[in-house]
Amino acid sequence: MVTFTISFDDDVVERWSALAAAQGVDLDEKMTQAIVDRMEEMEDYAALKARFSKPGETLSREELMSRVRGERRATISHEDFMREMGLSVADQD
Repeated sequence: MVTFTISFDDDVVERWSALAAAQGVDLDEKMTQAIVDRMEEMEDYAALKARFSKPGETLSREELMSRVRGERRATISHEDFMREMGLSVADQD
């Protein structure tokens, strides 16, 4: 495990602390999960952009989502989607 030092404004720390206390979870655990969640969102966005844009094309988020919504295809499982995008499927214990 690697430890990082991150500086936050006092109000951010107070909000995070209140949230963690209200939910009965560890502050570090909550922050780590938030960072992981955001990283996964960024990975998903990159995978969608790679699939729906042409090489060298710049797409706004709105245009990308319009293309995603416009594609007509059968519903597939999350695991199949991840495999199709070339991403690993993490084991869910």
